[in-house]
Amino acid sequence: MSLRHTLLAALVCLCLSGCFQIQLNGGVGNAELSIAPLRFPGHVQATATSWNAATLREQWGEETWANVSDFAKLLSVGVAQPALENIDPDTLYLVTATGGVDYDPQLQQQGLSESPEAVQGRWHAIVAGERILEGNIKVSALTHALYLQVRNAGFDALQSEEILTQLDAAATLVVGDVDQNGTIDYSDVLRFHRNLDTDKFHGDLAGLDALANGIRAGQPEDTLATHAAALFDRTQVSLVFDTGTVALETLNWEAPITAANFLHYVNTGFYDQTLVHRAINNFMIQMGWIAYLGLDVLDRVQWETKEPGPAILNEASNRLSNTRGTLAMARTSDPNSATSQFFINQVDNTFLDYGSANNPDGYAVFARVISGMAVVDGIAGERTTSVNGIGRDVPARGVILESATVTAP
Repeated sequence: MSLRHTLLAALVCLCLSGCFQIQLNGGVGNAELSIAPLRFPGHVQATATSWNAATLREQWGEETWANVSDFAKLLSVGVAQPALENIDPDTLYLVTATGGVDYDPQLQQQGLSESPEAVQGRWHAIVAGERILEGNIKVSALTHALYLQVRNAGFDALQSEEILTQLDAAATLVVGDVDQNGTIDYSDVLRFHRNLDTDKFHGDLAGLDALANGIRAGQPEDTLATHAAALFDRTQVSLVFDTGTVALETLNWEAPITAANFLHYVNTGFYDQTLVHRAINNFMIQMGWIAYLGLDVLDRVQWETKEPGPAILNEASNRLSNTRGTLAMARTSDPNSATSQFFINQVDNTFLDYGSANNPDGYAVFARVISGMAVVDGIAGERTTSVNGIGRDVPARGVILESATVTAP
């Protein structure tokens, strides 16, 4: 049998409508799969048991089993096919895998382990009903990490669309274009296969495996959340001003929507050659909207406004405080109006925090300065003026953010 036919035989089941693969380090057989509405996890709509080696052998028949490679068997074990007649395409569901045996607990990636290891815990994926009906979904340590992140944000207070928005944003922080459709979103997490897609994983694979091992060992949820948070590396960014450099790190676990939005602007060069257009000493400096075009013959700053992307959801309820050295999104009176503008807190501005008396909706903190606050202090102390079309408190000489670049990881 050719390699192509071997893989087709191994993976054809994963293309079927409503098909799941239950994964940790390898495929997990004998796991119990359940599907229930996210808001009503006790109202189970569908169940299935994932294929173990014996089931797989029976499904394929002895001849195919003998001819298919050990690796192809590993890719196929753990398939679950629940009946989906009760699944509503417009409902958001919690998919739960419980127990079973892991056929590659040590990540040998050679075939089915002769000593599969019992799984003591359970793990989850949040999936829209429409996506469930499509099939080819991996319920994995990675889907559980994003479930824990949404839970950390308090999904009981979020609308379904807001949850899906957070999942899409979080996906851009941890994976590449797994399904190769030109877009990175949560579907790439649902397709991520630990054995096949390691080159598409942006985080620490050792951390992902630590989470999988923790689930297999039945570790408590708080411990698993610590493992999950470690997957969302704090991305380091360098802001180079004409007066010096500020280094910062984004808080990807705590503010995935806002961090992903900011990093998109950084990676597309949107912030390069822009002006600090607000500077208030003992308060903050703000930027991310005004393009610097140079000086005219009278040494006056030339500028124009930039057209940002769409507004994002306000993540100010993430319990991060607007203390000195933190970065937060600027917005209008509409809590969900932030686009590209951000500010760096020069002092503790806790009156901007979520739930505060003057700003109950809060301003979403998403990053913090790790070096260069002296540069921020210097900019905040610049002489300012009013500029028609921009507003008050504009640094009179024109303070330039020359570049914003990701430096690590």
